[in-house]
Amino acid sequence: MIVTIILGLFSVLFAYLAKYKNTQWGLKISFTLIFLFLALRYNFGNDYETYLNAFIDITYHGEPGWVFLNWIFRSLGPLGFFAMTAGLALFNCAIYYRFIKKYVPVGYYWLAIFLYIFYPDFMLINSSAMRQSIAIALFVFSLDYLCKKDAIRYFLCIGLASTFHLSALILLPVFLLALFNRNNYKFNGAIFISIYISLFIFGESLSLYIKKFVSIFFEKYEVYTTDTGVYSTGLGFVFLFAMLMLTLYFARLQNKEIGLVFKIAIISFMLMPLNLAILLIGRIGMYFSPATLVVYPIILRNLKKPISRTIFITIILIFTTYKFFQFFYSDIWKDAFGTYQTIFSAPK
Repeated sequence: MIVTIILGLFSVLFAYLAKYKNTQWGLKISFTLIFLFLALRYNFGNDYETYLNAFIDITYHGEPGWVFLNWIFRSLGPLGFFAMTAGLALFNCAIYYRFIKKYVPVGYYWLAIFLYIFYPDFMLINSSAMRQSIAIALFVFSLDYLCKKDAIRYFLCIGLASTFHLSALILLPVFLLALFNRNNYKFNGAIFISIYISLFIFGESLSLYIKKFVSIFFEKYEVYTTDTGVYSTGLGFVFLFAMLMLTLYFARLQNKEIGLVFKIAIISFMLMPLNLAILLIGRIGMYFSPATLVVYPIILRNLKKPISRTIFITIILIFTTYKFFQFFYSDIWKDAFGTYQTIFSAPK
């Protein structure tokens, strides 16, 4: 945890400096530090050892893209898995660097980097869920094609993503957002808010039908239909509801390209209530949540009153920090993420 905090503080600092002319390279330095952290990690994350054992086992069968990737790096010998891990780190860093640089205003890079490192659903969870991290990154990459209504390239990206994690197929209908990208938020906003509150109230009952659907059509992922064991204290509901309200309000002020990113963020908020009842929804929500790396900084930029900006930043910092420490002290994650090790400490 201490190493992650140090990484985060330095990365946020360099991202902050990127707004000055003489230190425009700050964001590159931030992602260089993140890359080194991810590339050199060893046995960091719940799934790390599982992926390592699957890499060694030449009889392993799984999604074809992941099997093929393992086969390529296995030819490098004993260091093959470490090389693959470093390659995935480079791939993810390149995608998110491009994403933040394109959509986030330069003066707010620091907030996007803060969220990426300290909010567990991004860098930390993705460092463990390697297969899905590729699928998520490919979706983030495909947003350019989504904005341009380039169906062929978008579907190619999602098809490739599904060869690493089959759940990516759920992203195919997202292309409809590009076809119906209108800013009618006064009417739609009321609908979204009503649905959001209803899902919190009736989410547990609805989860029973989701589990049944998954068991019939996606039996392989039935393991993710278990209860999360996480229940809202009320604070999480208030925070997410407030962020949804702000996102709906400021989405109407954006151009179509940024507005599309806002819509994806709205989807992530709508999935949050179900995430409390079923683990699989959390996995699906991971595809949409990177949009908040763009949305929160843009909301901050659009807040003109100093008091509003201060309150917004304070709430984001407190909630993210709370989630960070909750993650590291959780019985589910603390053993696998608590101590950062490098490949230099790996057994021969």
